Amino acid sequence: MVWQIVFSILIVAISSFLWRVRGGLDIWKGDNVPMNKIWYAVAFAVYAGFYFNFSVQNILIAFIACYTSYQLYGWGKYIGALVFGTLDQQEKECELVDNLLDNCRITFKEQAVYLRDYPKLYGFIGTSLTGFIITFLWGLFLADLGVIFSGVCMGGCYYFGTLLCKLKDDGKSGWNWGEWIFGAYLGAILAWRLLW
Repeated sequence: MVWQIVFSILIVAISSFLWRVRGGLDIWKGDNVPMNKIWYAVAFAVYAGFYFNFSVQNILIAFIACYTSYQLYGWGKYIGALVFGTLDQQEKECELVDNLLDNCRITFKEQAVYLRDYPKLYGFIGTSLTGFIITFLWGLFLADLGVIFSGVCMGGCYYFGTLLCKLKDDGKSGWNWGEWIFGAYLGAILAWRLLW
């Protein structure tokens, strides 16, 4: 039991740190860590080795699944709308998510109210859908339905970052806090699946 707690804390801490590194943590001579986008996928591949085995095939597929999941498209438009409360409707990120959100509306007595008119809500839903796509690929690899749906909490994690920013400013309206929080959350999901 004690080792499970210790290793869970370690997985959560590493995941949080590496997700923030992926997002551009400036700790390397005043710049991003070299090849900052790759390190989270490397850690996921190591995790997969413990989860299944350390075969070359398993490690390679795990790395590709993880790296692809967060490099398929950008999501700055959604997080930006969530944390800053502004939305550039001309900016495009993920065609699937953009099409869903841009056309989402409610009509009252022939008066249409579009989701895009509410940037924070638009950003929250867009970020949540992004998280779902990320963990969908991970869950397919791990053959785990819980992991598949776990990413929908991404919007909540980044929103919590905006609240935390009111206590301790991160210089980006909570965006950086959101990266730390979502990374820790992902680590908690992975630790739970591996150790508990």
